[in-house]
Amino acid sequence: MTSCALFAQDKAAVGFSGIYNFPLHSIGGGFRIQLPVNHRISLVPKLKYMPAFNTIQEVYGGLSLQYNILNNTVARGTKNLVVPNRPVVYVSAGVDYNKWLNYEATLNSKAKAQNLLPEAGIGVSAGLNFVRVFAEVKYNMLWQESYGEIGFLLFPFNAPSPRKNNCPYRL
Repeated sequence: MTSCALFAQDKAAVGFSGIYNFPLHSIGGGFRIQLPVNHRISLVPKLKYMPAFNTIQEVYGGLSLQYNILNNTVARGTKNLVVPNRPVVYVSAGVDYNKWLNYEATLNSKAKAQNLLPEAGIGVSAGLNFVRVFAEVKYNMLWQESYGEIGFLLFPFNAPSPRKNNCPYRL
């Protein structure tokens, strides 16, 4: 016999992350908000910063659409309920505005001081009802470079515990 806790649909989440750009060997940090549209799709506005100790100092602001391939929801009648400790695997696509703060002309003629960067990626998240870790690999299609991101998501609006069923019939 097994049991699990079920919760109503996830609410908005706030996330923080560390970033590693593989070809440039640079590190940075990120902030995001995950806004669920339904049990499979989320909008993810985000900000990223690569500090001055890297070769390239830059800031990003972007928006991604995230689609859950492997979901942490189960159908219960007409409702979808979340099983928080079940992992989520997702794909994402979006666009980032990039401002290169210490811009210098390079061999890459597509790289300007300000850029719009389409990107696609895949990620996984797992954890509990209030805190989950995530890991992503993304590919910047304009500059043809990839980066990894690892962080955590906080779900401050998720219910603290599953609601108890109050049976109207007592023995």
